[in-house]
Amino acid sequence: MSHEYAIRTATRDDARDIAKLIAISSDGVAEIEWHEQAEIEHCDPLDIGEQTYQNPHGDYSFNNTTILEINGEVAGMLLAFGMPEAEPRNPKNRPAADDENVFAPYIYLEEPNSWYVCGVALYPQHRGRGLGTRLMYLASEQAGENKFTTLSLVAFEQNKGAVKLYDMLGYTVVDQAPVVPHPLIHYEGNALLMIRSVE
Repeated sequence: MSHEYAIRTATRDDARDIAKLIAISSDGVAEIEWHEQAEIEHCDPLDIGEQTYQNPHGDYSFNNTTILEINGEVAGMLLAFGMPEAEPRNPKNRPAADDENVFAPYIYLEEPNSWYVCGVALYPQHRGRGLGTRLMYLASEQAGENKFTTLSLVAFEQNKGAVKLYDMLGYTVVDQAPVVPHPLIHYEGNALLMIRSVE
């Protein structure tokens, strides 16, 4: 069977696949809000995720997503967008592991004026063939096209495979914050802010 891949801009119709892949790439973080809203609306949390990415506006949109297809089927995606300019992080404001806001570490670790790689994921059957790396290179190309000089992402230190890949791609850990434990989050320890310069 051929494994030729194609990369294209996402459409609104891709929203459910985007939500599924974001659930994979976020290691449970994205699903927290979906579950909370789904309890109110009495629906599947994935329905909330799909609705989120059907929105043409905002950062979490199909408009900021690129789809990787194999044989015409969605195999993976890249969600990336520009972060606004802001004041540099103050380590005095680093949240603690017992912070009441489960999202506090990821808000703190935002890198101002960077091209933020919010999510990269492949369905399990398509991993191990360098496609994730291809999407990471695409993120770098997008950053350059959008006049950003820095790429940023947040990774869990316990996700050794991902951290190793990002390290190989030239990303460096510049800050970290303790993960606020939650039943849906797959990891504990620290979340790492990793950045690299756009070549």
